[in-house]
Amino acid sequence: MQQILPKKEVKKLLGRYPNKDAALMPLLRAIQMKEGYISKEAEQYAAAILELHPSRVREVVAFYSMFREKPEGKHLILVCESISCALLGSETILEHLKKRLGIGIGETTADQHFTLETAECLACCDQAPAVMINDELFGPVTPEELDRILEEKQKAVDSGQ
Repeated sequence: MQQILPKKEVKKLLGRYPNKDAALMPLLRAIQMKEGYISKEAEQYAAAILELHPSRVREVVAFYSMFREKPEGKHLILVCESISCALLGSETILEHLKKRLGIGIGETTADQHFTLETAECLACCDQAPAVMINDELFGPVTPEELDRILEEKQKAVDSGQ
């Protein structure tokens, strides 16, 4: 089985928890940070390290939306769908992004630069409609403002940042 994380990193991570199975989510997060997503091989790897049945790891990966099961773009775009954002135009924002990027929800642009997802709530109702790109929050946003932000992000990717 392929080693995904350095043994030293795994040992340090496991040392923080009283029993191995408590380290499942932190281990999956570390794998995702390194690989960009949780592959089937990564699930097997985590199960072996933690001495868990592979189905237990699969359940956690499938249940939590924070874990990606396929590669995503350099920039993950989350459009908030909370009631506040919906009332203030998140559907318009989402449709604009779909059209501009040429992708649907859960899809990644052909150049692997952008992945589009929705979020139940980004916890910023005072900034509705809100969008998060990677870990950066934007709101309230307009389609025009998003176009400007996406152009900046595209330039950053093109320049290797």
